[in-house]
Amino acid sequence: MPAEHLFAFEEPGAETLRVPVLKVFDGDGFLTQIRHPLRNVTFEATVRFGFIDAPEMEQPGGQEAKDFLSSLIGDRWLELVILTKMDTGQIVDRHGRIVCVPYLADERSRLDIEDQQSVGAKIRSLCSSPIVTRNIELEMVLNGWAWVLERYGPEDSYFDALEDARRYRRGIWAYDNNVHPWEFKKAKYRELRSRHRSAHPKGLFDVPDPQQCCPTKGCSGVLIQRNGRFGPFLGCSNYPRCRYSCALPS
Repeated sequence: MPAEHLFAFEEPGAETLRVPVLKVFDGDGFLTQIRHPLRNVTFEATVRFGFIDAPEMEQPGGQEAKDFLSSLIGDRWLELVILTKMDTGQIVDRHGRIVCVPYLADERSRLDIEDQQSVGAKIRSLCSSPIVTRNIELEMVLNGWAWVLERYGPEDSYFDALEDARRYRRGIWAYDNNVHPWEFKKAKYRELRSRHRSAHPKGLFDVPDPQQCCPTKGCSGVLIQRNGRFGPFLGCSNYPRCRYSCALPS
């Protein structure tokens, strides 16, 4: 763990699900294993953080964000506060990932906590017990490795952490001209669409090219139009093995 790592001590304030971290995918997601107590079966599940967005792996800082998250939670057990996704009305997003706020139990004395570098009481909430919990989402933001997803209504502490990281140019904020991950993905999609259309006669396609390659790394599928609960969208032909999807271009 980096020497200048900043901690975000906070109690979950809700019921949690304890799960192991099997593999970290990037700066805001990992693979876990969940046991169904009634059916007595265990299955693997992909977890997505609810209120932050780390750089894509192809972006500056993407690999560093993944490495930083791995240093925090790799091979550890987390306490998850499960969220309901607004666009699906379920605990999973449209890619089938569980959406949550992750917390890590940290055994250290209260004195040790109070000696840690702090950005104010708005960022941290000290626990009375020697065993405290840390909000991993907040730590990713505070140390400069993630944006805040404002549209989902996170607590003010997320914006305080983001402002502090920007002020002191931590993580990705040491770079100039940062591009939000969702804007990066939009630009990548437009580039793929333009490249495929240029290979065909003008006017041949009045709808999005059905043979557009899926941008998911290692996937050999193509994007095809599908109909969902909220209308038509583009999805990977390898579904459900690949759950990539995106909005139809306007």
